[in-house]
Amino acid sequence: MSDPKAELEEFIQTTEFSCLGARAALKKGSIVHGHYPALGDPESARAHYRDMLGYARDIRPTLSDKSFRTFVSTFEEPGGILDEEEHERLLWRHLQLMHDIDSRTYGLDEGATSDPDEPNFGFHVAGHSFFVVGMHPGASRASRRFPRPAIAFNSLMQFMLLGDKFFSMQDAIRKRETTNNGSVNPSFTTYEYQMPSRHFAGRMTEDDWKCPFTSRHEASSVKYTSDVMQRPTG
Repeated sequence: MSDPKAELEEFIQTTEFSCLGARAALKKGSIVHGHYPALGDPESARAHYRDMLGYARDIRPTLSDKSFRTFVSTFEEPGGILDEEEHERLLWRHLQLMHDIDSRTYGLDEGATSDPDEPNFGFHVAGHSFFVVGMHPGASRASRRFPRPAIAFNSLMQFMLLGDKFFSMQDAIRKRETTNNGSVNPSFTTYEYQMPSRHFAGRMTEDDWKCPFTSRHEASSVKYTSDVMQRPTG
């Protein structure tokens, strides 16, 4: 039986994998890994949530403009290659199951919302918001084509603390994507920060796509402003 954590570490070091933040986290030993039976399964979602709860409660004091931390979950099932639409369905089902548990106790992160139609959307655990990166064997993008279903949870606060370095790293990642995979992921170049939920599963979504996720939180009282993720000028 293959070792999911070893597979993950090997994948992060491949030429096709583009995320420099994950490479830095691997180098620093700051990747937390959890392995679960099946993506979209209620029991797996409950076990996953328990692990993420401890991670989310502890992460805030560890973040800085030099930190690169991520929680990566891998799944035994479904095996084989899924098409991108089925992977997207299972991914959002899994996140919904986790959210339904979390929202009974915890609320929103400052400045974020769990409304997937909003630009400041984050997947919340214990009041901390995350940007999610889904990976699976059937991904059209080589940088997301992992041998088994997997989800990386990256703190949105960490992105904000990076400041201008976030955009420098983003440019380097996109250059790497173009060199090694032929182009930048069109989801990012088309929608950028308009609707982060479009990027979670990794496929290029249709113009009329509706996120299959329902927030159980009260609507955020904080309105997103265009300067939250604003490139420096000059």
